[in-house]
Parts: sequence; C-alpha cells; structure tokens
Amino acid sequence: MSVETGENLPGSPTLVVMPVVFFNLLVYFVIGLPNAVIGAQFVHSTLGFSTAVAGMTITLQYLGTFLTRLVAGQLVDKFGPKKILTYGLIACTISGLLVCVASAMPGIIGVTGASATLILGIAILSRLFIGWAESWTATSVTTWNIRRVGSEHASVAISWNGVTSYGGIALGVSVGKWLSGMNLFPIGLMSVGILSTLLGIGGFILLLFYKGVKPLPKKGAPMSFFTALRKVLPYGAGLAAGSFGFGTVNGYLSIYYNSQHWQGIGIAFGTFAAVFVAVRILFASQIDKRGGIPVAFISLITEAVAMAVFCTMHTELGGLLGAALTGAGFSLLFPALGTMAVKTDGPEFGGILIAAYSVFTDLTIAIVGPLMGFIQGHLGWYVMFGTVGVLCLSGIFFTTVLARIPGCGIQKTS
Repeated sequence: MSVETGENLPGSPTLVVMPVVFFNLLVYFVIGLPNAVIGAQFVHSTLGFSTAVAGMTITLQYLGTFLTRLVAGQLVDKFGPKKILTYGLIACTISGLLVCVASAMPGIIGVTGASATLILGIAILSRLFIGWAESWTATSVTTWNIRRVGSEHASVAISWNGVTSYGGIALGVSVGKWLSGMNLFPIGLMSVGILSTLLGIGGFILLLFYKGVKPLPKKGAPMSFFTALRKVLPYGAGLAAGSFGFGTVNGYLSIYYNSQHWQGIGIAFGTFAAVFVAVRILFASQIDKRGGIPVAFISLITEAVAMAVFCTMHTELGGLLGAALTGAGFSLLFPALGTMAVKTDGPEFGGILIAAYSVFTDLTIAIVGPLMGFIQGHLGWYVMFGTVGVLCLSGIFFTTVLARIPGCGIQKTS
C-alpha cells in the first residue's frame, strides 16, 4: 500500500510532514557519516595530503550543492518532487559507492604520488555527488511538504527540514566515527561507504511505496532561476547575513578553541546543535503567529549578540555561550525568511523559489572560509568575530531596503 502524500492532508501539520521529511533525515545522516573520517583520517593520514586539502575535500560538497541547486527547483516544479527526490537518493547511493571504491584502492594499487591523486579525485567526486543528493533531496522534501500542509503552514515544513538536517548530520558524524573505529576493514572509511550505499538503496526502495503529488499547472511561462533570485532577494540577503554567523562558528570554532588551549570543543558543538534543534521545535510556531520578518530580525540580533560575546568574554564559558547563542539565532532564521520567500509567487513555483532562496546559504558558507580566514590571519580573532556581528546586523537593513524594490519580495497590491 502506498503512503498517501497528497495536498493539504488533515491533521497536525507536524505529523503530516513526518513521512516525507524522513528522507531528508536519511540523506543528511549519510552526509554526516564520512565527515569525521574522510578528511583527517583518509585524505590526510592515509593518502598523505595536507590538512588544507583534507578540509577542502569536505567543503567541496557545497560546490556540488550549489551547482545542482540551480536546476533543482525548476525540475521539482516541472516533474513533481517525488521524481526529483528519486534522483537525489540515486546520487546519495552513488556517493556511497564512490566512498567504497576510494577506500578499497589503497590496498589494490598502493599509495604513491599518482595513485594518491587518483584516489583523492574519487573521494572528491563522492563529495560532489553527496552535494547533489543534498540539494535535490532538501528542495524536493520541502516543496512536497508545503504542498501537503498548505502555504499557511510552510514554516512547519521548512522548520522540520532544518531539524532533520542538523540532527541527521550530528548523528551521522557520531555513527561514522564509531564505525571507522571498529576496524572492520583495513581502512575505516570502507564501513562508512557500505552503510551509506545501503541507506541510499533503502531510501530509494522505500520511496517506491509513496504516492507523489502532480506538478501544479503554470499560469504562464516557467520561471527562470534569475527571476526567482530577484523575487527572494530581500529574504535571501537576510539569510546570507545570518549564515555568516553560522558558517564562522561551524568552520572556525574548533580552531579558535585550539588557539586558546581549551578542551571543550565537543561540548561547544553539542551545545550549538542542541540549542538549534530545541529552538526549532519549541518556537517555530512563533513564525506563523508573529510573522516571518519580526522573528528573522530577532534571530539576526541574537547572532550579533553571540559574536559580541565571543569578542568580550575571552574564556571557555564565553566560547560556550557564544556557540549556544549562535545556534539559537540561526535556528529560526531560515524558516522565518523562507516562509516569506515561497509567498513571492504562486505555489506552482514553490520549488524554484525555495531553491533560489537556499542558494544564499550555499554561497555564503563557501565565502566564509577564505574571507574569515583572511581577516583572522591579519587582524585577529576578535576583529573577525566583530566583523561577523556587523554582517549579521546588516541583514536587517538589506532585507528592509531590498523589499521596497519593485519585483523583489512580496509585492503589495493596490
């Protein structure tokens, strides 16, 4: 019997989104599985590349996400979310298979200069495929669930995508690290690759039992990606501003802790994730009650306060508090502004609008690494955190100003 996934299903919006959002949890769990293993252990220790190359191997996933996000929304609107989710799960499976191949090759061809480069290329290719899986899965699941609960509950659909995203990655990292430490294979990454492949195949089979929703009829010509970008620009600008805070903490918190000789980085990241998920679950309803813009502005201010804590409290407690406040601030930002973004045009364009909106996070996180690294290297930690705080607050200004430009944001009707 197929799982009913039609439009505007009755019942609690939270319960309605669960059957479909499960696929988001699955893919993000697979994303997290190799994160603690593929960089430091495999690329750096096994293949002998520098830590910079090891870090690049992980972050290249976002390149795959960005490039495939450009077409994800258009395809979801044209063919329906189930079909595009199917391809996302296939990409997830291919990524797992490539991890298996990369793990097996050192024992087959050895690790020399040329062979190490070849193996690295396969590992990088696996990251690009999982980036593809991420963008097509997240866009499909979000659009599908908005169709299920209606645009009036879009915040619920978007919020639970975030909970399963960050929760899935955190769980995947822990399981991947545990699996690799069991030494079931000469190279621990092989266990991660096998589990990733099996989960991708399992998700694909499970999806066969779901009944999809048909694409909505278009009132005019298909919307171009750049038209969608213009429409969501005010909300994407606010999201980009807040993503500087999240991206900086995600990329530099462990380095900051090491520079201060603090030992509690695991607790700090755990606190960030726990606060993020708790705020999403407890306060996502405030978006529908108070509106997306007020909640987003409070979120940006909270992130700016977090950066001020990093600048003024030069203690491990300050680091922990800053991480917690960043999680609290960023938690509701994406769904708060996302509910505004998907209302800038009709529901038949929901896929491309959410994809265009999500690109602002993809690009910002890609920029954060080199930009904040340059600032920190030349001006120090506290100037870096202060700069990020100013950027977070700038989101309030840009969202307000850009929403007044014709063709941007939700247009007022006379």
